[in-house]
Amino acid sequence: MEGSSVLSHCQLDHDDSPLPLSDLKSWVSEARYKWLEEADAKAAALKLEMEENAAASVTNLFGDNDDEGENETLQRRVHSWSSSKINLDGNVEGYCKKEDDSVSIVYVLSDSLAGFGDQVWASSRHISNLLANADTCRDVLMPFYSRLGEDEQKSNFHHHPLMGVSFLELGAGAGVPSWTAMCCGARVVCTDQPDANRFRCIAECVERNWRNIKQAALKNGQSEANDYRVHGQQTKCCPYLWGTSINEVTEALNDRGEERFDVIVAADCVYMPWLHNELLDSINMLMSERGVALLPFALHGNTDDDDVWRIITRAMEKGFTVDTLTKAQLTPQGQGMDPKQGLVHTVRLTKT
Repeated sequence: MEGSSVLSHCQLDHDDSPLPLSDLKSWVSEARYKWLEEADAKAAALKLEMEENAAASVTNLFGDNDDEGENETLQRRVHSWSSSKINLDGNVEGYCKKEDDSVSIVYVLSDSLAGFGDQVWASSRHISNLLANADTCRDVLMPFYSRLGEDEQKSNFHHHPLMGVSFLELGAGAGVPSWTAMCCGARVVCTDQPDANRFRCIAECVERNWRNIKQAALKNGQSEANDYRVHGQQTKCCPYLWGTSINEVTEALNDRGEERFDVIVAADCVYMPWLHNELLDSINMLMSERGVALLPFALHGNTDDDDVWRIITRAMEKGFTVDTLTKAQLTPQGQGMDPKQGLVHTVRLTKT
């Protein structure tokens, strides 16, 4: 079926424990894998020390603690989300309603609070919903598709429009747009700031979604050469700070460092006006000449709204063509949040 994904059902591995680091090796560079090994070793040593100190304290004060852990409130790490043509927020686990051509993904929330990427914001859900649906995906990426040659346009029409497209997410957090694109056949590089806990969770997201892609392909009787599998296994993740060298990012899909990206997403990344220039410089360096960058965001009240909207004038000053797409009211991420924190605006950038 034109525009369909291999994943059209909600599926969640009920094992919430972190995957072994060795399972994540395919998705990161050798240098980054060693970095994660060192971080895991430090985390394990710290955990052991804290457990020993806690055990000693409890024994000294109260004797043996037979009820340890009974009152802990455990938060799940692993979650699922599915796109929806009906629900602007998409569907979360426990509320999934099967829809034709929906895309289901798995994401892992990090313990790190750096950059507020330990949760999934409305802008991330909104852009993922748009990208999952073949028709809305073509609409939001129209400047890119209009620049394709006639043969490429014909080929693209017979499968999901992200199939084989180079896709980059900046400031990914839980990476819902990345995993949506991955499950639609894109060649994905997912980036966020260099926090080891966050980066490990991103790599785990790749592995869990890759397992689902393989399982769905086998269930549908598709071969090893299935396009979703071919492109899915190329997915990479790497740390990246905006405005710095792009070498590691451009080498993720291409060892020669020649890769530039046809689609770039930076969801809820413009709430920090003091980083607009760095974000725009990175997009300019990383986007292909025919590419499209999508910047969905809400206004969170952390700074003056007018300062956030200056992303448009700053982008124009750097030579981008700027469009503002139709806004959408979603549910704010947390209870008690102002509704405007769920009102998603989207800025689209192309090179002139």
